[in-house]
Amino acid sequence: MKKCLCCGSFEHQITTCPVKNREGNEGAQPEKCNPRQPIASGSRPKTSARVFALDHQRVPESSEVVEGTIPVFHRLAKLLIDPGATHSFVNLAVMCGIDVNPVKFPYDLEVRTPTGDQSLVTNMVYKNCEIWVEEWKLVVDLISLDLKGHDVIIGMDWLARYNAQLNCKTKVVEFSIPG
Repeated sequence: MKKCLCCGSFEHQITTCPVKNREGNEGAQPEKCNPRQPIASGSRPKTSARVFALDHQRVPESSEVVEGTIPVFHRLAKLLIDPGATHSFVNLAVMCGIDVNPVKFPYDLEVRTPTGDQSLVTNMVYKNCEIWVEEWKLVVDLISLDLKGHDVIIGMDWLARYNAQLNCKTKVVEFSIPG
């Protein structure tokens, strides 16, 4: 699927972009806009993402999810594998004391739960974070988010990058990393 030329979202095209149309441009000819520049109203453009464990709802029983404890920068973190999440996320508390500075996105990322009844906005990402799977160092970009019940949520961005095969019944993740 192509992404919107205005805000970068994969959920729509520029002709139906809520960022562009918010400015009263409905019916105007589509034109390429730069998501790095603020829109005329002074607010930042937004793009969307999804994640499972975002709000204050009960944390699912361990039999309902694939989770575990894994080293992130050699610190143990409670991890949730969420193939329904578009991105990977980290609780800010996990990154305290680690010598990695976050980078600001050129846009605001609106993160929604599957029910769509709550969302949070974030704009900071920790690039090239180290997650250790046995002796393998696998890197991931972790977006800073106020998580409940988990330290790190691994989403499709990381799962696809490392060609992960997830067996939900046995709760085993296998990697097919070239080389």
